[in-house]
Amino acid sequence: MNNKKRPTILTLVTLATLTPLSALAENVSEDSQKPEKVHSLDAVSVTASRVAEKVRETPVTIDIIDGKELEITKFTDSEQELLRRIPGNSLTRNLRIPIGGKNYTVNLVDGMAVNNFGGGTNSFIDESNTSDIERVEVIKGPASALYGSHALGGVINIITRKPPLTPEYKVWGEVGIHDRFRGGASAAGTFDNFGYFLDTNFLEYKGWQDRTAKERKAISGKIEKDIGTNALVTFRAEYLEKFQENPGYLTQAQFDSDWGQSSEVEGYKDERMLSAAASYERELSDMSNMKVSYSIRSQNDEGHPTYRNGADIAENTFLNHNLVATYQHDFDFRRSRIIAGADLQHSNTDNKDYFGRTIHTGVETSWEISAQVTSPFVQFEISPVEKLRVTVATRYDNINYDADDRVTAKDKELRFSNLTSKAGATWEIDADNSLWIGYGEGFVVPTSSQLFTSTSVTTNADLNPEKAQNYEFGLRGRLFSKRLNYEVALYHTTIEEMVVDGPANIYVNAGKVRVKGVESSIALQPVDSLRFNLTHTYARNQYIDFVDNGSDYSGNDLAQSPNHHINARVTWTPINNLEAELEWDHLSGYYTYIDNSADTAGKEERPDLVNLRLNYTKGPWSFWAHGLNIFDKKYATYVSYSPASRFSAAKRNIKSGTPLTVYTGLSYAF
Repeated sequence: MNNKKRPTILTLVTLATLTPLSALAENVSEDSQKPEKVHSLDAVSVTASRVAEKVRETPVTIDIIDGKELEITKFTDSEQELLRRIPGNSLTRNLRIPIGGKNYTVNLVDGMAVNNFGGGTNSFIDESNTSDIERVEVIKGPASALYGSHALGGVINIITRKPPLTPEYKVWGEVGIHDRFRGGASAAGTFDNFGYFLDTNFLEYKGWQDRTAKERKAISGKIEKDIGTNALVTFRAEYLEKFQENPGYLTQAQFDSDWGQSSEVEGYKDERMLSAAASYERELSDMSNMKVSYSIRSQNDEGHPTYRNGADIAENTFLNHNLVATYQHDFDFRRSRIIAGADLQHSNTDNKDYFGRTIHTGVETSWEISAQVTSPFVQFEISPVEKLRVTVATRYDNINYDADDRVTAKDKELRFSNLTSKAGATWEIDADNSLWIGYGEGFVVPTSSQLFTSTSVTTNADLNPEKAQNYEFGLRGRLFSKRLNYEVALYHTTIEEMVVDGPANIYVNAGKVRVKGVESSIALQPVDSLRFNLTHTYARNQYIDFVDNGSDYSGNDLAQSPNHHINARVTWTPINNLEAELEWDHLSGYYTYIDNSADTAGKEERPDLVNLRLNYTKGPWSFWAHGLNIFDKKYATYVSYSPASRFSAAKRNIKSGTPLTVYTGLSYAF
């Protein structure tokens, strides 16, 4: 049993009183009088087109999580504390498409791939230095015309911090309940056309639940050098160590009796990640520029069950190279421009699964898998009339897998190719409002597990890529003297040839899914000291065709797919530099199994969660006191259902959420 002492709501109130009382004499700050935007129409995105482009001219759904929001949340879990604040994020670490075990989201850092090709559905934001993020750009809907395979749900692109013009130095520390400690230091500045940024930080957390301890150490640095002739060279490196225990999934009986217990005895994941990236940008003329970027990322990890698909213990080594070259040329005719380039990726995965609970026993499986991707792309934009912007793009992907089974001494090679396109248009209604319409295609190459390595389902080397078509319409803008900012998007995506576990327990292209809904973001500041933010996702996700082991689930809702997700925030700035945010997060009920039958799984009902964040700045000092789940609700972050089999009885698999969590911190900038 878990006998750890749980805090009461009084703990939060006590921490809140630590806010300096001298602040009560201050006036409302000038910054607090500026309305916060969903994101400005004049904001610039570098993800929607691979080059800088105003949001108002992008015919896609885009969310920009800027530095201010990152500073407000000070997140440690990006899924539970950051991405839930935007519409369209699913319960299974994918954008829009709530299908676990598949990667339907492309993850990037500064536009460069960070995962091995086709690998990983982890929340990769947590696998970067979270103190070195300037903003996060999220593109939703199929984006394979620019980003290739796996961009069915969208793209998450971390933009790292740029060196500032004036020197900035900062130290900070944070403490919280359940033996939580965080801290770090950074230095940045520019001199003689040479910019630098260096950050290091750590996290130690023993956890409220049995076997939830985690440790994390990160360091990253960036240098920029203006080398003349309108050229800029950038180099960035990052090292991350991450250790996390895994409590496993609880049964319903375990969850009801003590949701703080663990079902795992040895579950853990131990990771080491090292990455480096370099880029060369040059303005060739007033009408053209080019950029060449290269990145390399190495990762080594070791893990016990639950992380490793039932293997007793496993070791993995990943190595990923990515080279991206782009050329942009603007024309005088109708503000037209062309963006052309190539995306080259080479990935290598070395995997070993061992019998028993030690790496000193015999090897059960051992694979070395490499993937090579060669992908030219081109995008053309034009404004045939002043207020209309039209965009078309296409990309051709050529993908080669080379798999070496070192246990059986068999070598397998497979090749896939695919041509994807997109088209869209934006119309400027007036200076403050615009609408867009778009069509996009996506595809997903079968994973190495489906093709080669799976032991629970028979692999199939004859699988075809999954393909998707998406239609989208949206409005974005600002009203009432720019005090109300909004974005609304309607989308309809169909995924065909989905890979499923077929009737003969073999992977086949037999699934078809429809994902549709409405995503909304609203920011309202009726008075200078009060701000309201609301995001809402209405999703209706269904199987059109899906037969699994002889059972027909066509017409059923996807599991882990609530119809509604609402995140609402009220931010009050009563005095100078003091900001209090109250956040409410609501999910409607969702099925936990594809059967959708109440006598097997039924609908999971998660209680509403409320968070409170206080942030105060006085000169070089900043103070914060945050409370998450302040009403101490008992809940699960993820629930699935396993039907009865010859190996086990039917059961619900429950991942415990986190009870009341309180932490406070202090930073000094100089």
